[in-house]
Amino acid sequence: MNLGKSLMILVLLFSILGVFTFVNSMAVVSAQNESPGGTDSPGGQTWIAYNASNVRMTALTATITLTIKNNKDYVQYFKISHLYTGSLQENQTIKFIVDWTDPVAERMIDPVSPELGGDYGWAIQAGETKTVKFKVSATGLMGNEPSWIADAGAVDNTFWPIIPDMGLQASWFMPNEIEMLNPNLDLKSWCGTFTFTATNFASYPVAGLIRGPIIPTDSALTSSDPQAFVDNDIAFNTNVAAWDVHIDPQESQGFTYTYKWPIVANGTPTGNGQCFVPATAANNTTTVPTQETGSPYGLLVLAVLIVAAGLGYAKFLR
Repeated sequence: MNLGKSLMILVLLFSILGVFTFVNSMAVVSAQNESPGGTDSPGGQTWIAYNASNVRMTALTATITLTIKNNKDYVQYFKISHLYTGSLQENQTIKFIVDWTDPVAERMIDPVSPELGGDYGWAIQAGETKTVKFKVSATGLMGNEPSWIADAGAVDNTFWPIIPDMGLQASWFMPNEIEMLNPNLDLKSWCGTFTFTATNFASYPVAGLIRGPIIPTDSALTSSDPQAFVDNDIAFNTNVAAWDVHIDPQESQGFTYTYKWPIVANGTPTGNGQCFVPATAANNTTTVPTQETGSPYGLLVLAVLIVAAGLGYAKFLR
C-alpha cells in the first residue's frame, strides 16, 4: 500500500510538471501567433519597427447594428463603450463619442467615460431579443488628430541589405466580447461599417499597404470602397481589409469597409440581422485580444491528468 501511494505521488508530480511545461509552451506559441511581429506568426512575416508613418488616419467612425438576447429571467442592461485600447501610435487609446442611437438610448447610472458625454445603453427584458443601431466617431487621435495603428511586436532593423515593407498595421477585437463580460447576454448577430480618411503628410509621393485600423475577428468582409483585398496573415481567423495605395503629397483618400459576424466554415455570414450602412461609418469596441486572453487550457489538461492518475491508482495499485 505504501508503494502504491508513493507511485501515486510520483505520477501526480510528473503530471503537474508536464502540465506547466505544456502551458509554458502554449503561451510562447500563442504569443508568437498573436503578434504579427513574431517570425512564427501566421504567414511567417516579421515586422520591422519604423520611426513614424508618412500616411496617417483621421475621421474614424463606426456604425454598428447588433441583435442580442437576454437569457436571464430578469432585466439586463448593455451599453456603448467609448474606449478602444490596442496598438495605437505610442500605445494611446482611441476615444469615441456617440453620434446617434436607434432606438433612443438611456444614460446609465455607472458611466465609465463621463468626460465623453456619459454612457448610453439599453434595457433588455427577460427572454427578450433586441436589435439596436448606433454610430460613434473618434475624438482626438484618429478623429481630428492624425494617427495610425503601430505594431507593438515589431523588431529593430538589424537586417541587411534589404528588408520587407509591411505598410500600416491593423488592430482587432472580438464582436462577442459582451458574452464574456456577461454570460447572460447572447449576441446573435453583429454588423459594422467603418470609415476613415488617410492623408500623406510627407512632401513627396508615397506608396504601400494600408489596412483597416479596427477589424472584427471571426467576421466576413462583405463590402469595401475602394475595393479591398483580404490579408489573412495578420491574426488568426481574421480577414483584414487592406489596400495598395499611391498617395501624392498632402493628398487624402477616404475608405469604407463593412463586416458581418458570425461566419461559418465557408466564410459567409450567418444570422438574420440586417446591416445598416449609412454614407459614413467606422467602429466601436471594448478591448483588443492579447496573448493573455483565451481559454485556460492548462487547467483543463491538469484536471484530466489528475483524474487519469486517480483511475490508474484505483484500478492497478489498490
